[in-house]
Amino acid sequence: NLRQLGRDHLDLVYLRRMNQDSIAEHFGALAELREAGLVRHLGISAIQPRHLTEALEIAPVVSVQNRYAVDAPDPRADELLRMCGERGIAFVPYYAVAGQGGERGAAGTRNDDEILAVARAHGVSPAAIRTAWTLHRGPHVLAVPGTGNPDHLTENVAAGALRLGQEELERLDALHTQDV
Repeated sequence: NLRQLGRDHLDLVYLRRMNQDSIAEHFGALAELREAGLVRHLGISAIQPRHLTEALEIAPVVSVQNRYAVDAPDPRADELLRMCGERGIAFVPYYAVAGQGGERGAAGTRNDDEILAVARAHGVSPAAIRTAWTLHRGPHVLAVPGTGNPDHLTENVAAGALRLGQEELERLDALHTQDV
């Protein structure tokens, strides 16, 4: 990859867990590349809290990328979000806009009445509310609402400036924990 990119190092490389019980062997290999100066920073993806602990015993982790959305409650994802915040690690949720739609995208989501009501109150789309809620989860949370549509890109950027009120956050938080 370095030769193809014409680089002497990669700034960030993620290890995506593919249902392994332990990530030590694969993450250890990436840590060796980091020690050799070929990789600057390491991240991990699709993990459980125990995998973050395991990785941190091997090398520093700068980011964790996991599924996380207002309408896709998962206590393990909430625990990861907390752990990352406590350790100064970036938490990068995927499917934050798609929610339960996952790979099908936002078109496959159910737009709960709460999300729609908050969106109407702000004059924005439900996707903007999903992004804003995600960003309100902490200063260590980054949003990656991918799009190939320039209008959606503009909307995604604007969602970063959207400030939700305490009552709105509580309503959306309740949606996030309703099935847990």
